[in-house]
Amino acid sequence: MATIGYPYTLPTTANVSFQEYFAPNANAQYQRPLSDATAFRGRLRTALKEHKHSDRHDFLNIQKAVEDYLPLVFGLVAGIESTELQLTSDVETTWRCTMSNVALSIKMPRIKNKSIHYEAIFTLLTLGYVLMDRANELSFTVQHKILIAIGDLSTYVGGYGDGTSMKGAGLASSLGNSTIGDGGGHDHGLNSTSIGSGGATKQGGVANATSRLFKKSSNTSSKAAKNSNTIGEFTDYLNDENLAGMDQQLTAAADLYCRAAGVFEYVVQEMIPRWNEFKPVVAVPVKDSSASNKKAGSETSRPVDVQTSVVSAHIRLALAEAHACTVRKASIKAARASAIKLSTSGSGTTAHYGGAISKTSYGLLAKLTVGVKEEYERAYGLLKAVKDQNEISTEFRTHVKDGKFYYEALAQVLLGMDAYEAQQYGKAIGFLTVARATFQALAKSSKSHTIAQSAAFEYRRTNERVIAFQKINDSVTFEKVPSAAELLGLMPSGRELLLVKRYQAPKPSFGAAAAAREGSADGGDDGVNKITYALEGAPITATGTTGGSTASAGVVGPTLTGALIAPVATSVGADVGTEVEEGKSSGSKTVVSADLTVAVVTAAAAAAAAAL
Repeated sequence: MATIGYPYTLPTTANVSFQEYFAPNANAQYQRPLSDATAFRGRLRTALKEHKHSDRHDFLNIQKAVEDYLPLVFGLVAGIESTELQLTSDVETTWRCTMSNVALSIKMPRIKNKSIHYEAIFTLLTLGYVLMDRANELSFTVQHKILIAIGDLSTYVGGYGDGTSMKGAGLASSLGNSTIGDGGGHDHGLNSTSIGSGGATKQGGVANATSRLFKKSSNTSSKAAKNSNTIGEFTDYLNDENLAGMDQQLTAAADLYCRAAGVFEYVVQEMIPRWNEFKPVVAVPVKDSSASNKKAGSETSRPVDVQTSVVSAHIRLALAEAHACTVRKASIKAARASAIKLSTSGSGTTAHYGGAISKTSYGLLAKLTVGVKEEYERAYGLLKAVKDQNEISTEFRTHVKDGKFYYEALAQVLLGMDAYEAQQYGKAIGFLTVARATFQALAKSSKSHTIAQSAAFEYRRTNERVIAFQKINDSVTFEKVPSAAELLGLMPSGRELLLVKRYQAPKPSFGAAAAAREGSADGGDDGVNKITYALEGAPITATGTTGGSTASAGVVGPTLTGALIAPVATSVGADVGTEVEEGKSSGSKTVVSADLTVAVVTAAAAAAAAAL
């Protein structure tokens, strides 16, 4: 399965000098921090401008620029809120709003706002977008490796992270000139020979769309060759080192998605409420528009980029893609285990990455994928809460809407494979046929280029399986294929696996707020901090308490009260490949056993204490 993270366009900003907004005599002791804030903001602006105008994107450079600037921003926010810093006029900054339709319809999509909170929120959003794009880049690197291995680069477009890098390039080349759109009937007018071959002769090398994945391997064992059920898996063309590297990249991507969700959650739970409570804010576009006539102070007067519903939708998307990465890891291992089982039948060979063949059931993977689909549904519901839907970027809304159907189809594919392994061919054909129709529709008509290209690839894999299973059913099993309505009743409920990894906001770098935190539990005891950070780890769902409140891994509180969850260094979200037992589940969330939690925490605490 291919993940479909939204390619966030990073905002840019105009120059600003903070010294202009503060009384020089009343704030004499803060002239140096104000100068530093201006300088570090200028450095961030330069990094964003270079990113916008370059084909090569250095996300780490932008992330560092944001993180260096944030302590100064928090110092400004705290100083203005407490009136420690005396203003001569409201701080006014300008940002390009990449989530707004108005931003896409005018030549200079910059929106001014007179509030330091606007500045802080957009800086945090930029950090969240960067983390999302870094995760997307890792995820798409895995997909690129798979396409190289199977000899099919026609569904991949290089580059990522500028909001346009996945555009163009051709869905036609990925499916051939005539693979989608003219047929009807049970197979939608397609067969195993038409997949990809329609455009192969007309489009040259890159359009050689019939990859090795969709052909029978000539290297299969004689026993496998006699098995008409055999379907090529991409793991057949990847060695153990490549698969291990992909596993690590997906783990890192899932962690970045969870961190991004934490940043967005901090904006929703901390910064927007502080903005609402502080003072009315007037949003004024650089060019005159109807937005200037809206009631000042209401959240609807602000750009949709900084409205609670839209930022909350980013949280759901980040968690959805984190779940998808974890499911994808397990799916790769499942495919590898199946390939090894087939290739080593009758022999004593067990060579593979990971030491032992561990295969997560397709049924469990389907439930987790339904959970991804449900996160997209929640995100779309949040976007619908925005009063004027036309203010939200059409591309973003389309991506969220189509993402729900894409992951629903992936879940149906996994349910079909689960039925196939149980030798329920009619049920398998039914699920795969429904999924194939969805992939075909998305590949043909989705306005989200990322989803359209991923759907094109999944369509071809699913179509190959439908054809193979149909041959078996027509000649051997003769099972009835359930109707779409019957299959809908068999869809399981979703299951959650990962949680938000809480964002630890930096302390203000100057002012009374910085001094106040020096002796607090958050910042005063360096030994406590070292243990806290050592124990803060990958966001697997678990139960415990920090300071009397419920906590989860990756959401570690500021003190050591209660159970702290240790990091899982090599596997984000508790490797699904180890097969989560049904009996260890509580509700819809997978729970780590208490004995394991205590053992891991004890070991990690001892190691952290020894390092002090």
